[in-house]
Amino acid sequence: QEDGTSTPSFINTFQRGSEESVWDTVDQPDWDNLSKGQSGAGYLGLFNNGGGSFASQYKYTDAPDADARLVQAAYWAEQYATAQGNQSQIATTVADAAKLGDYLRYSMYDKYFKQISASCSTAGSVACPAGTSKANEETYLLS
Repeated sequence: QEDGTSTPSFINTFQRGSEESVWDTVDQPDWDNLSKGQSGAGYLGLFNNGGGSFASQYKYTDAPDADARLVQAAYWAEQYATAQGNQSQIATTVADAAKLGDYLRYSMYDKYFKQISASCSTAGSVACPAGTSKANEETYLLS
């Protein structure tokens, strides 16, 4: 947590800059209290070249495509284990994959749960109104 005494937090390795390249990522903490990195801007200033003020914040990234591949691999592992009579040996892993699959539903929505419409694509995420149902905020595509 950047205080030098707390236990380590996960590292967010895919906070990308304007180039959106995995090779240009900067390792940084999930909690940015703005004490490291650029003065007064922490790690956020590395990617927000326009200046401004920033609040201490948690940040994270996800890779729903990788999560979906993991669920698919667990499915096939269960098929093979069942055929061999060894389903009980991977039951815990399959249960964890099923829970991950439940969370994957969120990747089908707009990142900020905003309405999906042509007018919102030009209005930007701040001006676009919040979604109110699956009908106007679910994209049906893995984000």
